[in-house]
Amino acid sequence: MAYGFVVSVMVIVIGLQAFILPAAVWQGDEYDYFSNIREHGLAFLSDRMLHWSMRPFSEIVIFGYGSLVNLLHRPLTWVFLSLTWLFCAIVAFLPFLRQARIPVPARMLIAASLAAIFMLGHPSADLFYWPMATIAHLPVLAAACGLVLLNIANILSGRAEALLLTLAMTSSEAGLFLGTLWLGGRGFQALFFRNDLPDRQRNWLFFPAGTWLCLAASMIFNHRVSIGGFPYTPTHGHVWASFAASFSPLLNTMIALQPDELSRGSTFTGSAIAAGLTLKLILTGALTALFMTCGIRPALRTLILPAIALIGAMYLTIAAAFYEFGFLCCQRHETFRLDLSFLLILLLAAALSTILSERLTFLLQNRAPAKMLESSALAGLLVFTAWTGYWRLPGMSLAIAGLPLEKAAHQRLWASGLSSGTDMIYQQGTSSPAFYYWYWEPGTYHAGGPGWDVQSAMRYFGKTTIHVLPPSSLPSVPR
Repeated sequence: MAYGFVVSVMVIVIGLQAFILPAAVWQGDEYDYFSNIREHGLAFLSDRMLHWSMRPFSEIVIFGYGSLVNLLHRPLTWVFLSLTWLFCAIVAFLPFLRQARIPVPARMLIAASLAAIFMLGHPSADLFYWPMATIAHLPVLAAACGLVLLNIANILSGRAEALLLTLAMTSSEAGLFLGTLWLGGRGFQALFFRNDLPDRQRNWLFFPAGTWLCLAASMIFNHRVSIGGFPYTPTHGHVWASFAASFSPLLNTMIALQPDELSRGSTFTGSAIAAGLTLKLILTGALTALFMTCGIRPALRTLILPAIALIGAMYLTIAAAFYEFGFLCCQRHETFRLDLSFLLILLLAAALSTILSERLTFLLQNRAPAKMLESSALAGLLVFTAWTGYWRLPGMSLAIAGLPLEKAAHQRLWASGLSSGTDMIYQQGTSSPAFYYWYWEPGTYHAGGPGWDVQSAMRYFGKTTIHVLPPSSLPSVPR
């Protein structure tokens, strides 16, 4: 019953996050991308994949989504996001849930807790509610989660490893970083520790390795790397300066948690670091106790490669941002890195479970101490969820209360965009931070003028003037 109660809490958290999916909106990227699909078709897709974005999986999926939108003249935003969430949940958790070595309640609790934790402790709008970002980065997080869970459960097969690595590498550059480090580690194992890597598992790795070679060759010979359009900083366009500047943000990301915007590093305050350290220690203790009681005790050497790959991917995404933009951008990247830090906690807890289970065998052999461990694990997970859930409460309350306004705003926007004439009205919803990252500056804009996002919207709907209205406000309740 205790396990069921905590799982229910986690499912409620996930359900509340899913409940506001109909409020999700496009940004300028969707309008621009889907206009290009309509005008250039497959030629645009091939140009994107060969010269711009080395993301075959996410590019093909978003191309299919945009083609369907253009055919039906409906945004289908929440449908697309729901299917993406479902796909990523299957990738991350289904192989782990199907194995039989760990008791079913513990498996359910670990999966539900991780899914909820990924959505808490940091802003979630950019990563979970923006189609272009979600399809690029959430599959990488799902693949990394699947790799870590199967690894700590000692059931990572060569086929699962190959498929998960390929998905990560073909979804975004962050996944390519992760896959590069993982495959590099496997190559080192194959050369110097052959007994740790069976032939069957090693043979499966030729598939992601071949994928990596294709992506690397395309990046070297075809990819157009652009570092223009952003103000000059000491790291902008400078490789070694970007690497040097990345150590401090990496350390902050591994420690800090807070609900405010973190992507530029300026809000890594003392309170953010203190809260993050406290919360992550609580989570580490809870997961360690849970793993000790349910039998997750992997060999310590098997945890080294995943830890190096996760830390390296976090570091390289920070360095890439400094190089490309000159600063840490953007919310989705920081959210992604913070979620990778939760996977590092998972690895740390598995290591501690192995060490402590060997030294404190009396705790597990006696019923009373074992029950105490279980209770502390469940309590720790609830404390973490309650604390970080409290941070999310204002934005979530606004999102739920304003859901009718959001739906009405979406309908008015599309009705105006699809209407005859050259003018349209861009109606904005409540701009809750739970699902909305950027709001558009109110005003009247004309074709050929400033504002890339509004220009993209006008291009998509075939308009020459757009009137962007301020975000909607909830009606005040009379006293």
